[in-house]
Amino acid sequence: MTSTNGIEATGPLGEAWRAWVALGVGVLAVSAHSALAYGMSPLLKPITEDLGWTRSTYVGAMNARLLVLMAVVPFAGRLVDGIGARTVLVLGALSMALGTLAIANMNTVTTFWASGIFIGPGQAAVGSVAGSALVVREFRHRRGLAIGILNGGDNLITGLVHVGSAYLLIHVGWRGAVAGLAAGYVLLAALVFVVLRPGEGKADSQRDATVGGRDEGIPWRDERFWLLLGAYVIIYGYVTTIGIHFPAFQRDLGRGADTAAWIYGLSTMVGAAGSILIGWTSERVTARATLRIVVVGLLLSSLVLWFPVGVPAYTVWAAGYGIVNAGAVALLALVLVEMFGNLSFGRLMGTAISVCMGATIAANFFAAGIFDSFGTYVPVWQSYTGLLLVALVPVHLLARGRRH
Repeated sequence: MTSTNGIEATGPLGEAWRAWVALGVGVLAVSAHSALAYGMSPLLKPITEDLGWTRSTYVGAMNARLLVLMAVVPFAGRLVDGIGARTVLVLGALSMALGTLAIANMNTVTTFWASGIFIGPGQAAVGSVAGSALVVREFRHRRGLAIGILNGGDNLITGLVHVGSAYLLIHVGWRGAVAGLAAGYVLLAALVFVVLRPGEGKADSQRDATVGGRDEGIPWRDERFWLLLGAYVIIYGYVTTIGIHFPAFQRDLGRGADTAAWIYGLSTMVGAAGSILIGWTSERVTARATLRIVVVGLLLSSLVLWFPVGVPAYTVWAAGYGIVNAGAVALLALVLVEMFGNLSFGRLMGTAISVCMGATIAANFFAAGIFDSFGTYVPVWQSYTGLLLVALVPVHLLARGRRH
């Protein structure tokens, strides 16, 4: 929306209307990445039982496409910096649609592995890199709040997808549930093509100057970058393990698919508000200080999982976990911008996500292997308690650093 003199009209909170449009598209883009993981999590148990697979077999095929994602996402970040988000998102959504259709029709592990050829690049293109770039480059004043809304909207939508996937599982089976995801990706590609303008979300040397006024690229020699990556390797390992294995963990405790989906779905829906709160908080202190609070919250959430509590207690757990989980995801982009500016944001975010995906792959093998060996997830949660204690060290060092 523009005024009569061609200048972008100002919308809510002093931001341009196009910034809010970009935020809406960004929410859908980030959700498109998350929807596959959280839409598939209620299907883990029925798929493995129907096809006669172990959970390690299932996770191995999922990790194959994560390896592809890990390799492609830095290049997706460069593409967003160079040409903007529109083309990247459209191609990514269509690739996701092809991959999920393959899953809906699979009968062998080979097909599941092959689906990663489409899903890996698709997730790299539609995920946090393009969605966050749209927000950090279009918002001028309320970037923290906008990133909070971005990830909060992601939580809300993926929570609904999670519950909807469990509903479809009951009524049309797991193949019908996956086909529903494929249809959603086709609709996303059409929407992005119509709504976004060419070039929106790309780098602009005049508008997006870094702290030093120049494009500093990837700060390989800056210890802060490594401290951040070290902490997020652990954070992503934990939250991804929860996202993939928590419904199966609840089913193993004797809960039905609908109850398990509801508990986890509640955490994502509460996280919608929690992410906005975390983003708002980061504007008033620093993103790094807020991250320290969030990691403490994740640590406490892991402790609860040690004990065989009932559904009411897990409902309370879901509310608390939802806030800190959403906050951790939102703060990655905000900490990167706070420390390094946003001229190279696509490359920075792409590199960070690539490293985090490596942690996710290791975490998936770890969790599935522990379950297959011991028949319980409790040692997994105990291990993450120790790892999150370790993650507090780099997070604390970052929080003490000066803000540029």
